[in-house]
Amino acid sequence: MMNLLVTLDSGYVYPLCCMLRSLAKTNASECINLYVAHSTLTNDDFIKIKNAVSDADIEVYPIRLDDSLFKNAPTKSRITKETYYRIFAPLYLPRSVDKILYIDPDIIILNSLHFFYSTDFGNNLIIGAKHFDGFVNRWNRFRLSMHKSSYYINAGVMLMNIDKMREFVTEEKIFKCVKRNYFRLFLADQDVINILFDGKIKLYSENVINLDERCFKRLSDDLGDEKALSQVKKSTAIVHYNGKEKPWYNEYNGKLRCFFDMYSSPEIQRARCLDAGA
Repeated sequence: MMNLLVTLDSGYVYPLCCMLRSLAKTNASECINLYVAHSTLTNDDFIKIKNAVSDADIEVYPIRLDDSLFKNAPTKSRITKETYYRIFAPLYLPRSVDKILYIDPDIIILNSLHFFYSTDFGNNLIIGAKHFDGFVNRWNRFRLSMHKSSYYINAGVMLMNIDKMREFVTEEKIFKCVKRNYFRLFLADQDVINILFDGKIKLYSENVINLDERCFKRLSDDLGDEKALSQVKKSTAIVHYNGKEKPWYNEYNGKLRCFFDMYSSPEIQRARCLDAGA
């Protein structure tokens, strides 16, 4: 049994369905509970979501998050109520959920998630992949006063030890962290997660669970495009289209578009779904 969590609004239903089609195909042997945290999705949205996984052993559990849960939450232009959906997961998920894999909707699953999902947490609360290298990583650590962790992680893919997080995370602790760091939270909840769980995060290879265009360029520089794509197809579990450029837009020129197109409908491949979320 595998637990997955996604959070989104209606603008991201189409990319989520592409991700779910890839999940259903590449993890067909898994029994999966999919928790969908939202505040605006409609019945029609959930019909599309359920149709995307109709051929797989995936049970969809909608979780509508009431605004009252975040009534005392500090907010600003980059810190909206949706900012808290990932951080609050231990507080609203069913008590039966002991761990969960959070994944962003702008992702394609290329291979089995079983090995990653089975990773031992040790004394950690989160397992994720680094987001930056070198100077940028050091600058983010300095910016957020992170003292214990070696790397700032990307919060788009996180294996979360929910049982232990319930002992560690409280509404008061989250809001206190946001208020204390209010003016340096450039990347909203991703920054908050890196601050809150500093020293409690285990790293996993970004080439396996969070491969983006930046990671691919490093592979391509070493191997060439053709061999790099072949290696990704064989060894990468999760391709992440992070950043502002998305493969459902005509303007996207990344080398990883081919994996998204494998699960995009013919109509969308022609029109590029220009009304999808940014």
